[in-house]
Amino acid sequence: MTTKNKNDMNHLKNIPAFLIAFVLIIALSSCDKDEKINIEQLPNAGQFFIKDHFAGQKVISITKEEEAMEGIEYEARLDNGVAVTFDKDGNWTEVDAPDNVSLPTTFILDSIVDYVGSEYPNIGINSIDKVNRGFDVELTNDVDLEFDRDGKIFKQNW
Repeated sequence: MTTKNKNDMNHLKNIPAFLIAFVLIIALSSCDKDEKINIEQLPNAGQFFIKDHFAGQKVISITKEEEAMEGIEYEARLDNGVAVTFDKDGNWTEVDAPDNVSLPTTFILDSIVDYVGSEYPNIGINSIDKVNRGFDVELTNDVDLEFDRDGKIFKQNW
């Protein structure tokens, strides 16, 4: 067999692996499900979070998302444009307000609120995400801050 024929054969060996990977990706992504639910179907922790920190807001919709890789999460949309994402147990993981709108700070660590208040007076927190290392915070002036789990600043992006 010539070198050219061997290369053609080696190339063909990769096709089944590629096809298997492609089919697997399609199969896993087709397992994702989104379902509209009512507030009573949201885990209790999520219900209490909304009642405690967004008492004046009406819940417009709640979506239960079942993703093959990430598991179950919920997203609540409020009438003021705020979106709150919860994990399977109803614990908040992300809270995002519309551009230039400040979030209430009653659920945010005091150390984060104090830092933002002292370093950025008259600037609000626009979004906060729980991440492995701590918290990603975006301010209403588009400054991004990163805090550790104890609420100590460790990175600032302008």
